[in-house]
Amino acid sequence: MNLQDILSVDTGRKPRRRVGRGMGSGLGKTGGRGSKGEGSRTGGKNRNAMFEGGQFRFWQKLPIRGFTNSEHTDRYQAIDFARVLERVEGDITMETLVEAGLVRSNEQIKLLGKVEVSRVVNVSVHRVSASVRQAVEAAGGTVTELHPRGEA
Repeated sequence: MNLQDILSVDTGRKPRRRVGRGMGSGLGKTGGRGSKGEGSRTGGKNRNAMFEGGQFRFWQKLPIRGFTNSEHTDRYQAIDFARVLERVEGDITMETLVEAGLVRSNEQIKLLGKVEVSRVVNVSVHRVSASVRQAVEAAGGTVTELHPRGEA
């Protein structure tokens, strides 16, 4: 009987695999990973159920079908109202914004920003934030929102 026999307690656990600790351990050199290929690299051996060995996945080859509402949503270009007041004299319409170079003619815009208006301005654009509407109306101007598809 030796001291090591007395102190050893059977816990039912396997000892940890110590890879790369020499050829005598059985897990030296490549550490049980084989040589070359994806599996030998860190983060390799893709275990994802959808993985098909690097070829394009089957479900990604199928055509996209069905309805999506994203084609029918209205997208607005946000513009700071302070910039508009600096560049545009008189009333603010889509035509004057295009002439000033702030927007393109095919864009739908929304005026944003907290700014004090010192002159009477009539605004006619697609959308206006509540703070801009309040500032324009407080200065004595009017706000008209256009229909997104171009109708008044």
